[in-house]
Amino acid sequence: MSPSTIDIHPEDTLLEENEERTMIDPNSKEEAKFKELIKVLIDWINEVLVEERIIVKNLEEDFYDGQVLQKLLEKLAGRKLNVAEVTQSEIGQKQKLQTILDDVQEFLRPQGWAIRWNVDSIHGKNLVAILHLLVALAMHFRAPIRLPEHVSVQVVVVKKREGLLQTNHVTEELTTTTEMMMGKFGKNSHFKVAYYV
Repeated sequence: MSPSTIDIHPEDTLLEENEERTMIDPNSKEEAKFKELIKVLIDWINEVLVEERIIVKNLEEDFYDGQVLQKLLEKLAGRKLNVAEVTQSEIGQKQKLQTILDDVQEFLRPQGWAIRWNVDSIHGKNLVAILHLLVALAMHFRAPIRLPEHVSVQVVVVKKREGLLQTNHVTEELTTTTEMMMGKFGKNSHFKVAYYV
């Protein structure tokens, strides 16, 4: 583990022993392909949800509680999900989000998509996990968009070990080639299941 050259916010350092937190390196957020991926996904989501009068501006803020994800999945799948419409409490939000993510997994599992998100990562506004989820949905539902290929970001992993914070940089692949993303994954895929905290 090497020392990080980025600023780590105080809330990112409040970790229990062996707990891990990830964040995108600020330089990666400025890369053109990364910005294009976010723009393409937001434009697509807003197009899908235009009749719902929902406008997504920020993926982390708009997806963490499950509201927009529910509407998006209902629109794409053409059916209502059996979840509460509005939940204010964190526990209620996470329960709703888990139900929605279970439905997402039911859609994606037969195609062999690796599940690279969980309730805590989405509710925790982990942009990498949210992007993995949205890319998988866009590909599964054959969204009429062209995602930029070979988008990767540098992720800083902060872990508390023996009372000390240790950091490590990892390259996280968000998109590959269009052909691979269109569901050509099999059991031997190089993608692994990864959960982000």
